[in-house]
Amino acid sequence: MSWLKQMFTRRGRYDELSESIREHLDEKIADLMDRGMTRERAEQTARREFGNVARIEERSREVWQWPTLESLWADIRHAVRQLHKTPAFGLTVILILAMGIGANLTVFLILDGVSLRPLPFPHPEQLVRINRFYPILHGTVIPAYSGTKALFLSRNNRTLVSEAIYDYIPSRKNLVRGSQAAPIEDLRVTANFFAVFQMPPELGRGFLPQDTVANAPGVAIISDSLWRSEFGTDPHILGCPVTLGGSEFTIVGVTNPRFRLDSKVDIFTPLSIAERPDDQSNEYNFVGRLKPGVTLAQAQDDLRRVLSEMKTTYPNLWSRQESVRLIDLHESFVGPLRPVLELLMGSVFLVLILVSANILSLLLTRSLARRGEVSLRTALGASSSRVFRQLCTENLVYCTLGGLLGVSIAWFATPALMHLSPLPLPRFASFAIGGTGLLFVAALALACCLLFSLVPALEVHRVPVNDSLRMNASRSTHRHNLSQKSLVIGEVAICLALLIAAGLLLSSFWNLTHVAPGFDIGNLITFKTSFSASQGANTASLSRQLDQLVEHLEAQPGVEAAAAVNTLPTEITPTMPFEILGRPASDQDRMGSEDYLPVTSHYFKALEIPLIAGRVFRSSEGPNTEPVIIVNEEFVREYFHGRNPLGQHIRIGAVMGPDFRDESREIVGVVGDTKNSGLDKPSPPILYLPQAQIPDAESRMEVKLLGISWVVQTKTAHIDVMDAARRILWNDARTTLYEVQPMSAVIGDSLAQQRFTMILLGCFGLISLCMGATGLYGVMSYTVAGRTKEIGVRMALGADRRIILRMVLSEAGVLVGLGLAIGLSISLAATQFLWSFLFQVSPRDPFVLIAGCAVLLLTGLISAWRPAHRAASTEPMQALRSE
Repeated sequence: MSWLKQMFTRRGRYDELSESIREHLDEKIADLMDRGMTRERAEQTARREFGNVARIEERSREVWQWPTLESLWADIRHAVRQLHKTPAFGLTVILILAMGIGANLTVFLILDGVSLRPLPFPHPEQLVRINRFYPILHGTVIPAYSGTKALFLSRNNRTLVSEAIYDYIPSRKNLVRGSQAAPIEDLRVTANFFAVFQMPPELGRGFLPQDTVANAPGVAIISDSLWRSEFGTDPHILGCPVTLGGSEFTIVGVTNPRFRLDSKVDIFTPLSIAERPDDQSNEYNFVGRLKPGVTLAQAQDDLRRVLSEMKTTYPNLWSRQESVRLIDLHESFVGPLRPVLELLMGSVFLVLILVSANILSLLLTRSLARRGEVSLRTALGASSSRVFRQLCTENLVYCTLGGLLGVSIAWFATPALMHLSPLPLPRFASFAIGGTGLLFVAALALACCLLFSLVPALEVHRVPVNDSLRMNASRSTHRHNLSQKSLVIGEVAICLALLIAAGLLLSSFWNLTHVAPGFDIGNLITFKTSFSASQGANTASLSRQLDQLVEHLEAQPGVEAAAAVNTLPTEITPTMPFEILGRPASDQDRMGSEDYLPVTSHYFKALEIPLIAGRVFRSSEGPNTEPVIIVNEEFVREYFHGRNPLGQHIRIGAVMGPDFRDESREIVGVVGDTKNSGLDKPSPPILYLPQAQIPDAESRMEVKLLGISWVVQTKTAHIDVMDAARRILWNDARTTLYEVQPMSAVIGDSLAQQRFTMILLGCFGLISLCMGATGLYGVMSYTVAGRTKEIGVRMALGADRRIILRMVLSEAGVLVGLGLAIGLSISLAATQFLWSFLFQVSPRDPFVLIAGCAVLLLTGLISAWRPAHRAASTEPMQALRSE
């Protein structure tokens, strides 16, 4: 005690020390001397355990003062010394926290860049998309508009300051430069397109009204990315001619680098449209900018008024069933993505909770070891707020370092995740770590800091100072680890919820991958091509070109069959209205609108789609032969209810105007069903038509909007015909190939979103499983260490090792069981949100629930086995001497 007395005699404070402190120090030194230490060595050990009492006493003078910069700097220096003193502990906390913050920041950047951040245009809140709305059809909203209606609404409304019409989807065309052709995305737009977005071109000019007049000289505005990639940022690009889709254009502008829509666009060309009283084709986007002060509801009412006025000008286009619905443009772009992003954000936030629980468990364990130090500070006059401030400073160092490391992780992880993600993220999305991301990290770090400081502070101050000074860590463990056990129970509950969600998605994905698509995907290669407007000007010329290409492809060694189609299975397929002739007007199944696939004659052979009745198309069937059609089994079930459809007649496109009005077609065959809309959807009714018999307007629309897709079946999977196909397509049609992939990859792409969500949620589940196992192992290890003497007494009184093993494992089982009960309740409530992500599996699937509980229970028992085995292997005499 001489060292303590000497320190405080100079300050006149030794007599003011509490009797309990002096008694505890005496007991500690005597205990150390009983173990064989010299008095000098015992005093040194006590000094290290209780710290520099002089420094503690000096800091106690600051209790009732506001912290100064000097005192805060002193606290930071003390926190850094603590980190240096226990580097393994500090590094563990920082790394675990960095992983949690980094994962949350990565998903937050995606959510913010897509859903929260406004569009990169001036006053984006004024931009709206005008959609067709059918209240009588369960509120169906269709974004595609006809040119005539859009022009009429633009001319007669009173609430929009400007409007623009552009293609519903960009068309793929070949940009030809010399002997090279590059497929690019072309978007046709009206003259005021860039004015609506208030984003004029960076170089050159926008489109003028005379540019959109029919037969006007072709002009084009290229995107900034195309200017950089294909033209090397040539400053003299304006006025340069380019060949696009077989037509000549002159470049008159380069877009602003910040101008991006929801989909990729490389070049903009003028859209020439005129009002027609029979215009039933809905193939355009229609957007507008609200006048200042006009609300969405006011503009919607105004456009409804204009729509009702159409009955006098265009009585054939006006329908009482149709109304108009305005949607915020940003919401129309990102609305379908928001549920997936919110699911990922919720999952990764649960991972952060698990990370925080693990760190909190570590800090609680450490607080028990530091209870004597904190109690000594309190005995010397430090208030609870002063102790809390010191804990906050120490944890702030951990959280700051963890947050900075988490930002670094997100900086690398976000681009990698975007590369792997199949989500159709809009082109305008920005995922840079800006001010919003840093504020998000700061908020997470601050919340963790307060949580990590408050809980240990309350735990330490539960015990009176005198009791705390007399109590060593091992004796207090059993009495004061309730908080740690509660954290473990919470970890197990959250872990179970994530595991069940991942298990449901895994089961759903398994069901999807084992769905029969209705055709053979083996040895099947697919690719796409784009044709010029002149090549697709009429059906006769296009069909001759396709038949010639099919003939040359099938002549290649190893090719079994080849065919052309407008879209591949599982891709978005256009629909066409039709009517079954010879039925009364009162028959509800007389009319409909279903998937529409013009194909060449060997399409069914290439995909090996089975013929159920009748015959397939013949190569000789063309424009001058009897119009025919083939339907699938689902079409027969839907419209013929099992009756024989062969010989019946169908007319397609009659309500779409004379350009799309088709001849009466005889049903000559029935083929098997295919999963044309995706493996997760029922097989739709399909209308198959010979490519050589469709109307000219449909051929032009097919070439302009969709391009031509190809399927080539080879005799074996090892035959490569792509070099020959590239040569044939370039020599015969001056076009190039893109999106070359096997049919299995096409099917896989249709499942990419489900696969991505399943893998990401599965990773979160595995991380949470590891976190829960680590937390349980730590708690059980610490509990066993604190009950060493109790275990020794039990074994000395006759308890064998199996009893001790069963005692520890049962305690771990109780913790896991409570966590499973809570987690199961959470899962049963939360899994209802997964309905839209599941396929042929119930959110309450008993197999998944039981499997998740079994995996977690087994993991918990394995985690507790080593502490239990260590307790059972303890020698009684050694355990009794441990204190």
